[in-house]
Amino acid sequence: MTTTMMNSNDPQLSSSEQMLIANINYAFDTFSPIDEIQQLIEQLNPSSANFQYDLSQTLGIITKFYYSLEFFIRSIPDFKILTPSEQKSLFERNMLGIFSLGTLFFLHQSAFFQTTANECLLLPLYGPDRLQQAKHICRQFHSDTIIFKLLLVALAFSSNCYTLDRQCTISKDSLLLGTFRLLGSQNVYVELIWKYLIRQSNHFSAVQRFSCLTKQILDILQFSMDLYDTNSVYRTFIDDLIASNEEIFVPLWGKL
Repeated sequence: MTTTMMNSNDPQLSSSEQMLIANINYAFDTFSPIDEIQQLIEQLNPSSANFQYDLSQTLGIITKFYYSLEFFIRSIPDFKILTPSEQKSLFERNMLGIFSLGTLFFLHQSAFFQTTANECLLLPLYGPDRLQQAKHICRQFHSDTIIFKLLLVALAFSSNCYTLDRQCTISKDSLLLGTFRLLGSQNVYVELIWKYLIRQSNHFSAVQRFSCLTKQILDILQFSMDLYDTNSVYRTFIDDLIASNEEIFVPLWGKL
């Protein structure tokens, strides 16, 4: 079958889907911390010529990544129709995965690994081995940023990225018996990714790219779970951020 024949049967992005992509792109860029982070890094002074940073400086940078992603997710209409308790459950279920993908994406976007000083800024939290893993993952990111913005939204409405019931509170999870409420939203964004990939190339290339993206997401989730399980500082940091999650009004798609 020729490429032309495959393209003739490929789904096309409707005007409403193109608008949806535009809104996602706008919302993400509205809350993106890249410019602020780059200014902050320029103001930081390492404690020695060997670029040794304090953990508090590292956490300050990473915290900005977290809240940017939280505001982005809160601006999505599908999130707003959930009840406050369902929203809380969704963050508890998926924020570790969203945060890992989003942080690595921010690091890639800001060309963070191009200088030794920037890399050393992450060392107090990640450690040398995990830092090299993160660097390797970032090298594999596609240049098309729209895809990763769509992936973040699709991941946000997963039934479960990574949940451990350490405090025996799973019975209070508002989505415990209702994860089907998330499927409609996730299907919309997964289909949107598929149509967008086809629009960028052809059916065969889209299949290959979608497969690569799936592996990337699984690798990132594995990376985040390993980091969470083996790094007590990172685990406490994530747990505290998620526990402090409160209902915040964020304008639809980040618009005023």
